[in-house]
Amino acid sequence: MAPVQLGPDPAPAPPPSIPPRFKGRTAIVTGAARGIGRAFVLALAREGCDLVVCDALEELPDGTPYPKPGQRDLDETRHSAEEHGVRCIALKADLRDPSRGAELVARAVGDLDRLDFLIANHAVTIEKPIADMPPETFETVIRNNLNGVFHVLSPALKHMTAQGRGRIIIISSGSGRHAENNACAYVASKWGLIGLAKTAALEAAESGVTVNVILPGPTDTAMMDNPIRYKQSVPDKPNPTREDYLSAKKDATPMGLAWVKPEDIAAAGLFLLSDEARFISGDTLSVDAADCAHWT
Repeated sequence: MAPVQLGPDPAPAPPPSIPPRFKGRTAIVTGAARGIGRAFVLALAREGCDLVVCDALEELPDGTPYPKPGQRDLDETRHSAEEHGVRCIALKADLRDPSRGAELVARAVGDLDRLDFLIANHAVTIEKPIADMPPETFETVIRNNLNGVFHVLSPALKHMTAQGRGRIIIISSGSGRHAENNACAYVASKWGLIGLAKTAALEAAESGVTVNVILPGPTDTAMMDNPIRYKQSVPDKPNPTREDYLSAKKDATPMGLAWVKPEDIAAAGLFLLSDEARFISGDTLSVDAADCAHWT
């Protein structure tokens, strides 16, 4: 009897496709022109989420130790999101103005049909010792970082509690748990955000809405990655580089990193936005390469 010809082995079956987790959802992301905000936008877009994004751009206050983002940065965020096939509305919006937060919510609900997520991420820092800080400088930072979050949180929370579902993440900072020289306004605002979020979580506890805080440690964004920071950390060199900074700060965290990446913050956020996190609210999550092990 002739041997049976079996032919080539069949090709392995392709792995089952995983549908986007947030297709059909809509999110607002503030401070979206670059850094952590942009990382959130792209992470959400990859998961099928439509977006309303904003940044204050040149309306940010003067005196920050890093360059302001521009319209090109915000446009790049929008284009990158749209490459994933989602809708993305990008607005210039200074959230020190109370009306702008309500406008963001209205655009999400009116133009994109719904609002499921809020990522309140925008922040600035202007650095001076307390004894030398003009009152108007302190107030400017507080108005942006704390009041500005309230201005979008309040209308978003009202809408989400009425519909009986929603997820809110407020981006605070490791500086919301400890002090930092020459950054009293930034530190005060970031501590305040934790109290604001915890209160919102209590008020929304029976509504199906969760409110949580992420505390990034040092992160590879323009706030940290700039010549002024390089000089602060490498004072013995006339023009220190990014590489000099990274070498000098390699022990800044217990994991031996100068900083984490914006994408690390966004990845943690996606969990808090998921259905698996439905019973996590009023909490803080540190993403800082174990730096939070230094405090309670």
